[in-house]
Formats: sequence, structure tokens, C-alpha cells
Amino acid sequence: MMDLGPRRMTTEARRAQLLAFGRQHFAEHGYEALPMDAIAERAGVSKGLLYHYFGNQRGFYMETVRAVTDEVIAITEPPADQPFEQAFRVMVTRFVGYVQEHGAIYNALVRGGLGSDIEVNELIDRVRTTTTSRILERLRVRQPSALSEIAIYGWVGLIENGCAEWTVTGGASPSQLIDFFISAFEPVLEVLQSEQCS
Repeated sequence: MMDLGPRRMTTEARRAQLLAFGRQHFAEHGYEALPMDAIAERAGVSKGLLYHYFGNQRGFYMETVRAVTDEVIAITEPPADQPFEQAFRVMVTRFVGYVQEHGAIYNALVRGGLGSDIEVNELIDRVRTTTTSRILERLRVRQPSALSEIAIYGWVGLIENGCAEWTVTGGASPSQLIDFFISAFEPVLEVLQSEQCS
């Protein structure tokens, strides 16, 4: 049980604390394993407090997922003041670092019961489409072909599922994973460059 009981803090700080608990809870138990009163008991708060901040159990669940996907999108923003190759490596490195630090909730989202939810999939897809848009923008591809978008989206899927497997099996260092993902992008880059030259 995590004690989030009464103490003076701002509304935003309290909400952030509850979302941190939600990340841990839903990674361990999924959405439907426990009712709201049991979740509140584990958190060390009243059920009313959870309802106050999130409306209901579904609201708490969705806001937890939204917080995770928002975090991933924010942390993987490629630096604007670096050339593409460097910014791209930063983006991949930050993604792998995030998964290394938050493997349980990441794996639950990508492979667990959370990811089978349509609304959750829409939130997760924001990460994929944002990454695709950022790559196209940094490469100044203004009118990408369907093949270009499929190629980038597929590469994002490789990273997503590769990292999920890594959280379970290990067997590779973060630097090995980063180098592999970057090298796996080379055929995608060739597609993009060939289209720009045609």
C-alpha cells in the first residue's frame, strides 16, 4: 500500500501524486482487477478523493494512460538546434531511457490488457503519429508518399515492440538497442531521400 494520505499540497501536486500511483497500480493489476474502493485503500486515500480528481475509475485509468503518453511525447522531442542525425539519436536515446526507467507501465500499455482498449490505443497512437510527423518535419518532407509514412510508422512499431520485449527478456544494453534502432532506420531514410530526389 502506498500512503498518499492527508498532507498539505497543491491540487496539481496531489493529482500528480495520484497519477504516479495509478501508473504503478495499473501496470501491476490492469484496469478491471480491483474496484475503486480497493484502489483507494491501496493508495491510502479516500475513494471520494479519487472521484474528486478523476470522476470515476475509468477516468483515473484514462488520465494515467494520458499522463504516460504525454510524457513520452514530451521527452522524445528532438532538439531543434541540432542537425537531423544528432537530434534523431537524442530522440531514440530518450525513448529507450524512458522505457528502461518505466518498463512496467510501458509493457502494460504496449502488450498488456491496457493496450487492448480502443481509447488507450488512440492515446498510444498519438506517440506513433507524433514521432512520424517530427521525423518528416526535421527532414523537410512536406508531401510524404504513403510509402514514406508507412515506412516510418513501421519503424516506430519496431522500436515500440522491441523495447517491450527488452523489458521482459533483457539481453542487450541500452546502447546496443539504440544503435540497432538507428541502423534499422537507414532503409527508411533511403526511401525518403529517393522520393525527395525524384
